[in-house]
Amino acid sequence: MAQDQDIGIKALKDQGFDLHGGEKVLDVFRPRFLSFLQRTLVIGILTTLGFGLVPGLSISFAAQVGLALIIVVVWFFVFDEWQEWRDRGADLWVLTNHRLILLNPREDDSVSWWNLSDIQSVRRVFWWALSVRANDRRATVMSYVGPLGAVRDRILTARDGR
Repeated sequence: MAQDQDIGIKALKDQGFDLHGGEKVLDVFRPRFLSFLQRTLVIGILTTLGFGLVPGLSISFAAQVGLALIIVVVWFFVFDEWQEWRDRGADLWVLTNHRLILLNPREDDSVSWWNLSDIQSVRRVFWWALSVRANDRRATVMSYVGPLGAVRDRILTARDGR
C-alpha cells in the first residue's frame, strides 16, 4: 500500500499535478493485462460461436479451435484491440481522500479528476470495467482495473469518508 502511495505521488509530480492541502493518496489502481486478455478472448469466442451457427458449416473440433484462434488474432489486430491496451494499459488511477484522479503519461493533457463528493455511482461494466458517474452526468470508465468489487468499494468508502 505504501509503495502504491509513493507511485501515485511520483506520477502526480511527474505530470506537474499538485495535491490540495490536507489531501493524501489512499490508493492507486492500474489496468491488469489479464482482464484485458479475458475480454479479448471472450469476444473472439463469441464471434467464433457466431460463425459456428452458420447453416451448413460443419467442421471438426480441431478446426473450430483453430478458427477461434485465428478470429482472436484477427480481432486483436484488425479491430485495434492492441491499441486499446496500448492506450488504457498506461492509465493510473489515484484515489485521494478528496478526488479520483486519472493520469496517463502516454496522452497529452492527461490529468483529469472527479471530486469524491461529486461521484454519484460506481457500477460494473461487464467484468472488465467500472463506470464512474458524477452528479452533473459526467462519466468515465475505469477499464481493466481489478478486482472490480474491491476497487468499487474502496472508491465508495473514500467518498463516504469511512
